[in-house]
Amino acid sequence: MRTYSKGTASRTQACLLLRGSSRQLPLSSEDMAFATRIYREAVIWRKRIDHALGRYVRQSLETLDADVLCSLRIGAAQLLILSTPAHAAVSATVEAHSHRKTRGLVNAVLRKVAGHREKDDLPLHVRYSHPEELVSRWISRYGEIVTGKLLDWNNQPPPLGGYAFGQIPDDTAPGKFLERFRVMERQGAFQLPKQFYIQDESAAIVGRGMAKLPGETVLEVGAAPGGKTAHLNGTGLIISLDRKRKRMGRWLENRDRIGWNGCFPVAADCSRLPFKSKFDKVIVDAPCTNTGVYRRRFDARWNWTPELEQGLILIQRKMLQDSSRAVKPGGVLVYSTCSLEPAENSEAVRLFEEKNSIFERVPFPAPESLLTSGGFLSIFPPDVGLDGLFAVSWIRKS
Repeated sequence: MRTYSKGTASRTQACLLLRGSSRQLPLSSEDMAFATRIYREAVIWRKRIDHALGRYVRQSLETLDADVLCSLRIGAAQLLILSTPAHAAVSATVEAHSHRKTRGLVNAVLRKVAGHREKDDLPLHVRYSHPEELVSRWISRYGEIVTGKLLDWNNQPPPLGGYAFGQIPDDTAPGKFLERFRVMERQGAFQLPKQFYIQDESAAIVGRGMAKLPGETVLEVGAAPGGKTAHLNGTGLIISLDRKRKRMGRWLENRDRIGWNGCFPVAADCSRLPFKSKFDKVIVDAPCTNTGVYRRRFDARWNWTPELEQGLILIQRKMLQDSSRAVKPGGVLVYSTCSLEPAENSEAVRLFEEKNSIFERVPFPAPESLLTSGGFLSIFPPDVGLDGLFAVSWIRKS
């Protein structure tokens, strides 16, 4: 069995995480937290890290052995982002590198990175490590200063918080808008009550709004892993539908832990509903580009492409149209995403309303300061201090 000197195991674990391995070393909670932090920063700051590494590696980074590149990114994350002392970051990362033959290369490059001085005029997409085309789009929409604030927000570690459906945990503070949303310190090991659901306050605001809308029979489309179901529980009969069985497994775990009653899981595609019933309330929590929640889903930025967005837009519009057919006359339809992109939000609303005059938009139940003039819930992270989310609601007139 391999043994580790002090500090090496954390770097080894960080490399395992970066390589996508599920293996967990027997680390203390403190060492595991440090390994996870290194991994998180290596993912978030990949573009900025690679920009620096490119100055000291002779060949293209893409042609490097995968384990070498992984170790270099883990080491550079400590040096450039976490300001770990150079001797500790370099020596422990080199020792953690799995291939002895390339340790010399990793050592030489990281020693050069330790003395690296970044230029003050790095482009925003490099400085804050985001896809270049997405940053250019945001600059055109928001301007450079506001875009810089959004990028900085995306890179910050999120606080630990969630909604208390039962006992309120001790030593917690209320959220910005919801009393039962609680924020706590990320320090040491602690035990949360079973009926405490970890989520951002913006997700809780959307869930509470969905629950306040009238309707005793509810179809929830895109339900897994249950962040909205937790708020809908107790409002009537809930059919929670998601096409991904694995994600519905997490929904079941949350149901059993929190104790949802009258909520029934269905693994199916909303375009082919396994029943003909009409519902008082239909909720579409659509898959999206996640551009509003990059702070929490820190790896999602590297999945973004214009092609991905266009594919998701087609799915969103079809889901909304298909799901709307399940709404009773007089019933409610809700559409939500965790995207900031107009094409996924306000444009989707416009196109739906053009084709479906029987649906009349009504203000989404949420704090008034978070609503647009059109009655949408629209959260822009730098303005509100919460993850970005969008929600809209309609009444079916006939």
